[in-house]
Amino acid sequence: MSHSRSLAIVSGAVAGDGLERVARSASEALGEPVTVIRAAPGEPAIWPAGAVPAARLDELAAAADAIVRLIGDGPGTDGPRAMLEALLDGPPADVRGLIAQGRRLGVDLAAGAIAVCGLGGNEVIDAGDALVASLPSGRVVGLVALAAGSELEAGLLADGLRDAGWQVGVSAPRRLPGQLHEAVREAMLLASLSPVAEEAAGGPGPEETYRLLIGVLMRDPVELELLQASTISAVLEYDAEHDTELLITLETFLLHHGSTTETAEAMGLHRHTVGYRLSRVQEVSGLSPYESDGRERLSLGLKAAQILAAQKRLSLSQPG
Repeated sequence: MSHSRSLAIVSGAVAGDGLERVARSASEALGEPVTVIRAAPGEPAIWPAGAVPAARLDELAAAADAIVRLIGDGPGTDGPRAMLEALLDGPPADVRGLIAQGRRLGVDLAAGAIAVCGLGGNEVIDAGDALVASLPSGRVVGLVALAAGSELEAGLLADGLRDAGWQVGVSAPRRLPGQLHEAVREAMLLASLSPVAEEAAGGPGPEETYRLLIGVLMRDPVELELLQASTISAVLEYDAEHDTELLITLETFLLHHGSTTETAEAMGLHRHTVGYRLSRVQEVSGLSPYESDGRERLSLGLKAAQILAAQKRLSLSQPG
């Protein structure tokens, strides 16, 4: 393409002529029909009108979206991957810049978003309207802009990832763009915890308690460490010192809703053995697994330990 033709096209875009006039300028400069697909949602501009069959518009839009994402994920760019990696690292330094970057990539984050994260999969799925990127160490992160139907869209993205073999976590909505790093971190931790959370909940969808404790971790990690220390740390130390399985017995007991019989069946033990171990848990921790208050605190302590372990795993796998 000649310099004058390039200048004619670019000058129209810079002047803010609108997509239709830019398409017309480009068509006249090139001597060929032109279709302009915007990165953000919206109808394409075609010149001359009707030059592209309506049946091909979806195909062209999908191709343009793929090109935008490929270009955006290249080295030294501000594409989806760089943007989501930055949010995983911490709060955005420039919230307005984050919103502008999102709009360039086709997602309006001004009203906030829901984060969807996956771990350990390998199959790429259709991201729909979400901003999704694959990150190092077998991770995928997506942001679904808050709007009508966004929770449904986030759920569909999560289901697609699960079907493709990913461990998945979905954050609560964050309505402030400056808090999107919290959404990404929450979803990533929930993804790491999803096997134990789903088992405890009896199916997909982590328990809300995990989400609340992750919020505590983000506000004050020491508070979560203190919760672990005041509940199950002594049991952990006892198991390590005496080569016992008090903690796993407690976990299984809580998973089976406080049934000694079901715990014994699940572990292949006599129920008197389970009873003895739970008595030792009470002696060591000072909390009774048989009483509602003690059982609740021990359950919280276990979840705190799982979250802290997940945080450590994610930190160790973080590049750099």
